[in-house]
Amino acid sequence: MAVRLMVIVVLFAGIIRSGYSQTISFNTPLPWVSLRNDSLTVRAQIDTSALKGKKLSLTVLTNKNGKSKTIASKTFAITDPSADFSFGKLNKKLVGGEEFIRIDWAVKGTEEKGNIAPIGIADLTKLMSTDTVKAVKVGNGKTGKDAVAAIGDKFSSVGSITYGMAWNKAALYIAVKKNGGKETVKFGFDGKNGKNAFLAYPDRFIVCTPSDSEVVRGTHYERTLNKDALEYKEKDWNSSITHEVIGDVVVVTVPWYDTGMIPFEDRTIGYGAFVQNNKEKTVAATPKDADSFAPATWGTLLLLR
Repeated sequence: MAVRLMVIVVLFAGIIRSGYSQTISFNTPLPWVSLRNDSLTVRAQIDTSALKGKKLSLTVLTNKNGKSKTIASKTFAITDPSADFSFGKLNKKLVGGEEFIRIDWAVKGTEEKGNIAPIGIADLTKLMSTDTVKAVKVGNGKTGKDAVAAIGDKFSSVGSITYGMAWNKAALYIAVKKNGGKETVKFGFDGKNGKNAFLAYPDRFIVCTPSDSEVVRGTHYERTLNKDALEYKEKDWNSSITHEVIGDVVVVTVPWYDTGMIPFEDRTIGYGAFVQNNKEKTVAATPKDADSFAPATWGTLLLLR
């Protein structure tokens, strides 16, 4: 019995030691977080019994399409088990979309090192857009033709594209006027209206080419961090989206159940419109400087009473 008890105690002690083998951990900022201003403070929990008196090196870099640029670098003395390491202002109102911040860290004189990424900045006090597109309300059980009639002359324009919005309890209606061109318009929707730095998997796009051979499809993106590049892979949106042509207007019907959003009067939805040429380059957007991969730059869709 005594021998068995000794074995159990030794094994248990080994588990405890392995659980506390990490000498430093960071709890702010965390990966995929959107900082709401450009002041950066790194917060850490440190095993001072192992690292007290050592120096912690922190380097802040911006990364885009595999290219890195250092924007700040500091070395701090390790003195306390809980520590805040401040960089002050980074003078960045937006870091997001395909660009992100990476923090490289290393404890000098040890093998302890790593990085925190991706981190975004979305300073809403500087980015807040006044661009609001309004969707008029139509009766329940109505059709795309009724939606066009309800929109009337309340169409909006972005580049060469003219469009309007309507809604009821069943669907969102997007009416796009044919223009005979080859440009495509992408309508982006963020149900959370979170104005985040990075496009999220639930964010959805309706893609429409309002030419004589109209093309309509739904899509969303899967994001991955691949070395120093943030990549967005387009995925099909399996949905019951339909479209019809009424005169010179292509009407897209988007069932709410496909969006994961619940419609109600005065609801606001993160929204952006992006006109792209045949090389998939954005040539016009609403809001003007919106980035399709950064919902923080989008405007708002308002569901009217």
